[in-house]
Amino acid sequence: MPEKKKLQGPVLKSRPEGLVLKSRPEGPVLKSRPEGPVLKSRPEGFLPKYRVLDLANEKGAYCGKLLADLGAEVIKVEPPCGDKMRLRGPFFKNEVHPEKSLFFLYFNTSKGSITLDIENPAGKEIFIKLVKTADVVVESFPVGYLRSLGLDYPKLKKINPKLVLTSITPYGQKGPLSGYKAEDINIFAMSGYMQLVGEPDQAPLVLGGEQTFYPGSQYAAVGTMAALFYRDNVSKKGQHVDVSMQEAMISYWQEQTPVPMWQKTQENNTRVGAMDAMVTPCGLYPCKDGWISLCVVTPQEWDALSQWIYEVTGNAEVLKDEYKGGLISRMPVRDMVNVLVMEFTDKLTGREIFLEGQKRKVVVMPVNDVPSLVNDTQLGSRNFWVTLDHPVVGKLKYPKGALYSDAIGAPARAAPLLGEDNERIYCGELKYSKEDLAVLRTTGVI
Repeated sequence: MPEKKKLQGPVLKSRPEGLVLKSRPEGPVLKSRPEGPVLKSRPEGFLPKYRVLDLANEKGAYCGKLLADLGAEVIKVEPPCGDKMRLRGPFFKNEVHPEKSLFFLYFNTSKGSITLDIENPAGKEIFIKLVKTADVVVESFPVGYLRSLGLDYPKLKKINPKLVLTSITPYGQKGPLSGYKAEDINIFAMSGYMQLVGEPDQAPLVLGGEQTFYPGSQYAAVGTMAALFYRDNVSKKGQHVDVSMQEAMISYWQEQTPVPMWQKTQENNTRVGAMDAMVTPCGLYPCKDGWISLCVVTPQEWDALSQWIYEVTGNAEVLKDEYKGGLISRMPVRDMVNVLVMEFTDKLTGREIFLEGQKRKVVVMPVNDVPSLVNDTQLGSRNFWVTLDHPVVGKLKYPKGALYSDAIGAPARAAPLLGEDNERIYCGELKYSKEDLAVLRTTGVI
């Protein structure tokens, strides 16, 4: 047992990622998960057993999830009262509880959890011990926060020269905006993506589901794996992976080619709404029970669709020569084309249009809702949905991801209970006694 240290006072209140909770949330006392000790029975994945200390908030949580689902041992380091994601809705059965946040459950699959206040001097000392044997630290704190604690990359690499530090921030570690705070809507606006979303005669819109959190985390996960590969095969040293969410988001709107368009015409590509600006008909159209997406490009596709429209509506207007041809041919009459298509789609259900469209070789698909996705035969045939068992909420379905493999990229475990790995890490690895843990818990260190 290590020499007893003088432990510090209560948890500091200024931690950016903390919850507004004065004590550990009440809940059932669960000593183990249904699957047994965390991570010990996990099958081998794509990645070696790299140890990742995950300090990221919701802006970077997906990075740790990707690494964990790919096989790394990701340990979420939470404040003693829990990461604030645990109090973010929606909640399982609408019951507000730190173990029932569906947001937390999704973004933290396959991870472990320890509690630690890194602002507390004793907690900082423990964190440094963890860094000595870690491969990666993932963080999304404001620029300068880790430096204020003496835990920035220059300090961490002295502790562990092989460590990879991955930072995910709104605007990166350098530049005039590096110190600015931002949420999803701000990043969406600053990336230029917002000007492309919405109806052309209305205000720009933000996409649902906080889409800006994904590109930054995806780049961070890929950058982390690249840094580890370079370390293991070339340099034998770690490095600092610096990810700007703004820059990551910009790379996702290239299908609209706004930069080349500006360079050529000095005009901004702008919002086109539910209809494509270049192809007619192409967009979203109402049907009897919802919406369908339809896109016609070639003359042959138009001939098949126009004949189908005539058979359903009896409107011979659609067969006129002025509508025939490829995608550019119908641009002068696009409003009339869309009227003819909507007159047709409004008479059928989404499934009717989809099934008949396949026979006629017309590119048309229904707009899926959640029940449609869960019961989708294509997703089912690829085992896309994975059932994971959580000690509090029980069995839920989770998306496996886009890699078609039973061993690569699939969530292996439900999200961790708060601090469920404290004893394993602190006692089993750092050799603290259970009495030490009781003191650390009482003084707010863990």
